[in-house]
Amino acid sequence: MKEDSAKEQRILDTAAELFSRQPFHKVLLSDVARAAAVGKGTLYLYFKSKDDLYFAVLFREFSTLIDSMRRFLDENALGPGEQLAGVVRILAEHFHTTSFNMELLGSVITCPVTDEWKQLRADLWDLFARIIRRGIDKGVFRDEAPDLTARYISGLVRAVCLFAPANADLDSVCRHASGFVLRGLALER
Repeated sequence: MKEDSAKEQRILDTAAELFSRQPFHKVLLSDVARAAAVGKGTLYLYFKSKDDLYFAVLFREFSTLIDSMRRFLDENALGPGEQLAGVVRILAEHFHTTSFNMELLGSVITCPVTDEWKQLRADLWDLFARIIRRGIDKGVFRDEAPDLTARYISGLVRAVCLFAPANADLDSVCRHASGFVLRGLALER
């Protein structure tokens, strides 16, 4: 079983690398299999199609993103504003550094509607909502609908990373996105 898991991870690592260097439509499953040192038939034991493989890569990246956010929150004793700015930065860095998903994320694409994907999205939104609620409890934030605001924040960061002006670097995007969100939540407006 461990060998299979290692083989699957090798396929995912290889696919992520290939998707980062080429547009989705140019990546061939035969290229992934060859670069991962597995037979094409073996690749099909794990992934039924290129779309399935691509979404598995995205799912793994999304899971890693949420784990990074949780680690940041667990390892840093920060106030709600700093926590929110930190997770906004982590989200923006994720979109900025994982170029392999930007082509498809910029077009009309929906990830599979499975329980696993729903749970990941819910985990992301819950992470933001908990920070907002903590800020409300501490008297730093004001918000009538933290669960809704959590969705706005993740959508805002995704959109600005996809469609940022050419002269906007990662630091300026993070500062602006964090400032925008924090001003909207500020107790004194």
